[in-house]
Amino acid sequence: MIYGNLFIIYILLFIKICIIYSQNITIKAVIQASRDIEDAYYHLLVNGFNEYSKENGLGIDLKLKVITRGFTGAGIKNYGTTIDSILLTNPTKYDIYFYYSTYSQIYGEHFINLEDYLPEEYSNVFDEKILKEACSSSDNKLIGLPVYLEVTVLYSNVELLSKYNKDIPRTWDELMSTSRYIYEEEKKNNTIIKRYHSSMNENNGATAFYEFINSFRESNNSTYVELKSKTTIEALEKLKEMKDEIGEELFNEPEEPVAADILYEVERNYLFMRYYYYPHVPLYKVTALPGRKEGVSGSYIKSTNLSISKYIDEDKKKAAIEFLKYASLKEVQKKYIINNSKYSAITELYNEEEVCSVIECSVVRDAYPFLLKNNDVDYFGNDAYNKEYQKALLKYLYEDVPLSDTLKKIEDITKIYQFSLKTDDSKAGLIIFIIFLIFLTYMIVSIIFVFIKKLEHKFKFLSKDLWVLTALGSLILLSSLLTLYDDVSNLKCHLRVTLINMGFVLSITPSLIKLIINFPASNKISSWIEKNKNKYISILIVIVFTVSLNGILAISSFDIQILKTSDERNYKKCVMNSIFGNIIYYIIQVYDILVILVTLLLIYAEWNLEKTSLDVNFLSTALFMDNLSIILINIIDKIRLKDDVLYNLSLAISIIVFSISHHLFIYFIRILPVFGNKTVEEESKIIKELLNSDLYDSKKFSNISSSYNNNSGSIKNSEYYSSTASISTHNTKIRRFTQTLSIYHNQKQLSKDDNV
Repeated sequence: MIYGNLFIIYILLFIKICIIYSQNITIKAVIQASRDIEDAYYHLLVNGFNEYSKENGLGIDLKLKVITRGFTGAGIKNYGTTIDSILLTNPTKYDIYFYYSTYSQIYGEHFINLEDYLPEEYSNVFDEKILKEACSSSDNKLIGLPVYLEVTVLYSNVELLSKYNKDIPRTWDELMSTSRYIYEEEKKNNTIIKRYHSSMNENNGATAFYEFINSFRESNNSTYVELKSKTTIEALEKLKEMKDEIGEELFNEPEEPVAADILYEVERNYLFMRYYYYPHVPLYKVTALPGRKEGVSGSYIKSTNLSISKYIDEDKKKAAIEFLKYASLKEVQKKYIINNSKYSAITELYNEEEVCSVIECSVVRDAYPFLLKNNDVDYFGNDAYNKEYQKALLKYLYEDVPLSDTLKKIEDITKIYQFSLKTDDSKAGLIIFIIFLIFLTYMIVSIIFVFIKKLEHKFKFLSKDLWVLTALGSLILLSSLLTLYDDVSNLKCHLRVTLINMGFVLSITPSLIKLIINFPASNKISSWIEKNKNKYISILIVIVFTVSLNGILAISSFDIQILKTSDERNYKKCVMNSIFGNIIYYIIQVYDILVILVTLLLIYAEWNLEKTSLDVNFLSTALFMDNLSIILINIIDKIRLKDDVLYNLSLAISIIVFSISHHLFIYFIRILPVFGNKTVEEESKIIKELLNSDLYDSKKFSNISSSYNNNSGSIKNSEYYSSTASISTHNTKIRRFTQTLSIYHNQKQLSKDDNV
């Protein structure tokens, strides 16, 4: 019985295993093909894999979806957004993606790292430069393999060249001189030939311009040419010369009809043409594109990559890896790539006679190392950049736009203008920094005044340590200006808000604590703070609360928004799009305003206190300026200014005005004459002089009066003016004495009130 049950279990397990392994895994691949030739090629490759899967018992069935130019899915506008929209809206729809290598960094985050799944022997067969520059993500992960390469080449009409005993040109100067000679000779026979077609048009101009500029490199091993370099200028000036001689109609013709003419020999009167390598009639010989000098080629390599979605199940990932292994085999590359007139990224194949009998191996040899486009997301991996790039250069060729303006226009497409010490774009950043250093020095030096003995009476409102704390707050507030410089980041956005908030609160808190202590009516808060060291605890509580509030804001990240100015300059600014972040941000602003309002209320309550009358006057003026500055900074930060320099300059000036006006009215103004020049000792001396002066000698005063009356105004002028001057002097002393006495009595009365 037991053996019978075990046998049944064994049979059931065997059947289960057979069912599992007999079920095929179906995976789906997608490609956007721009030409029918590509469509046919992909189907051949996929069908070949499905046969390979059956023969080797892999149990994998690959289905291919080809999206053509006629595809009208929602949001599909061009090649770049087609694959991107699928990955964003329905990431699990397809398992395998074919795409152009220029989009590797854009799509890279959606694909698996092949180094975690694919054995090295499969990836190492490909050209190392192509893997690094065309198949890597922005964080340098291998996210694709090159299925095949498209190469731009020069088609030369060997019939016309042989007729006039001319060689295929290796440089642009040779191409110009040869085309000029043959054109003139054919013209004598009443035949008009088309000398050169470059495909520099609105459909495909970006690549043609890019490769022409890079054909002026020193060698094929040289790095890409910088946009504003001398090499770029020389290349574009040569291109303009070619356009002026050959005629703009040859540069600006539609791409596809010309390609058809070449491929199917409908037209025979093209002398030279730049186009991608395709099967062609014997009339045309294919070579690498010329360069500025022989041995340098402008031929550009465009890789079609193969990647696997990271959103699919692990079983499908493993199945997709099997397809990548298959597509990486040399035999497969020969059968489905070389035999279909496409170039492989396995460069060692071009040493084989069998391969070179099918395809032009000399193109690879002359163009190697290959020229690939920069696939940075800000440049040729961005469709918008491609369009603006070719648009600007076409304007230079056809509308005589100055080259310097053209290069600046191209640079502005991706350049993010920053508030900087560099003066290349604007001197505003340097000027503001110099002003910052001047005021920073002034603030630091002004702290010394608190410790000068002759000025001690001017700083009686606060203790020395609290004056230093007040000045430190103004310094922190001023230093927030530095966050405007160079690249904008989330850290700098948070730091600017924190420094402004912290600097303001720190600079005003000592005065606020003093006003609470001086509050006329007796209360527990004033009494507690007035106790020894409790004022420092109060300040510490305020600082901890302020830091905590800004710490909570740090939970939410600022979005770094790129804005475009009226003259197409890009600049960044901090934008808080989080609801929670916005709530905390506005709580901080309200907190600052509440500090101002509470301080103003205390000032109002103590307005008539004689001993602090000047202090509260200056403090109220500072708070008025603070309130305006806070409002102004928030307005500037929220509106969309169409000028990057104006935006940063406005913020910088607002911060400077905020910090300097605050420091001026609370601190620095005390050493100015408006705050008074006499010390208490000097005023006491005046009082003693008044009490001892002969002004109070009634006999002398009576004698002067009687003398004047007896003589009926006949006193000599000198005696009269001497007497009146003396009286005027004494009257002034009396007024000063009266004022001093009044202050003295008020202070005594306040002292009594304090004791009460």
